[in-house]
Amino acid sequence: MPDQETTTQAPASSVEGLAGRGAVPARPANGPSQAAPLLMGVKLPIRVLLGRTRLCLRDIVQLGNGAVVELDCSPDDPVEIIVNDRVIAQGEVVVVSGNYGVRITKIGSRQADLQTEDAASDLFSLSQKLR
Repeated sequence: MPDQETTTQAPASSVEGLAGRGAVPARPANGPSQAAPLLMGVKLPIRVLLGRTRLCLRDIVQLGNGAVVELDCSPDDPVEIIVNDRVIAQGEVVVVSGNYGVRITKIGSRQADLQTEDAASDLFSLSQKLR
């Protein structure tokens, strides 16, 4: 008799019972996460990086209302959208009804994040070797 592969599957009622007690059944490999709807309500701080500059402390103390700080970029340069200290997208500044906004033009990928992390870790290891 040839070997037969057998699988067992819990009845739907037992899976529902697990969910009711706080246990989450394993999700299918290609299906959406069951936690995704819960996470969609989580608020995260978003920063938009318009540009950078360096000022002496004496110049910062003298800043007041109406002071202009010159940045190292032009108004047409793309801005970075940062969540949790990671650049997740790039965009351009727009004005809508007198309010500033950002039109997203490029969304980052996880692959780019991994390359950035690798480069940062390589730089860190190099600095450790030089010590």
